[in-house]
Amino acid sequence: MTVISTESNTLLRGMPAGIMSGLRRSLSFVELPARTQIEWDDSPLEYAYFLTSGIASVVSSENGGLNIEAALVGREGMTGLPLVLSDDRSTSDVIMQVAGTGWRAEAEAVRRLMEDGACRDRLLRYVNTVIAQIQGTALAYGRGKLEIRLARWLLMCHDRVAGDELELTHDFVALMLGVRRAGVTVALHELEGRALIRSTRGRVVIRDREGLLDVTNGFYGGPEAHYRRLLGEGSTMV
Repeated sequence: MTVISTESNTLLRGMPAGIMSGLRRSLSFVELPARTQIEWDDSPLEYAYFLTSGIASVVSSENGGLNIEAALVGREGMTGLPLVLSDDRSTSDVIMQVAGTGWRAEAEAVRRLMEDGACRDRLLRYVNTVIAQIQGTALAYGRGKLEIRLARWLLMCHDRVAGDELELTHDFVALMLGVRRAGVTVALHELEGRALIRSTRGRVVIRDREGLLDVTNGFYGGPEAHYRRLLGEGSTMV
């Protein structure tokens, strides 16, 4: 396994050098295959993950087993946000949507980060961006047609990977968007017919990002601008 530098994660890259030298003793580099679950709703949090590649989905569930994605996490951020907010239990399931890698930090190490003013400010700024993302998702789910929601979601995934290829099945996209698979298949075919994407079995290739932006009709871009404002133009968010 090739170990990727902590610099590949935007949050870690912006931490003070002195803090990072101490934090590294509590970090482990790990591979995270697709469908790996790294948090369980209402369960103790032992670790936070600072991704260096791949995408994690923060999933909200109903008692009846219905799931819907609330937020995405990639190399721009971290999982385990309750640790930043003085809690020790997860409030959702977190599942790797796209296989990747990351630095796993012990929960106590995250708590120590919060004792440093600069680190605390950076992590709380990130929490703020996740809140903005969730608000944007709620607006899109409540007001946007499926094609708009799908285009927005594909752009958000595209922000978080290297290259234009996304390893995604129709079933998983439907699960994340909280809709029927048949609807996702139709919407993907419509986007493909307009030469915006290429969709094959288990894979979506982004062909025309600007065209997808047009499809979102303003439902994409607000949270991303919020991220750039709070965490800098050098972020992985476009």
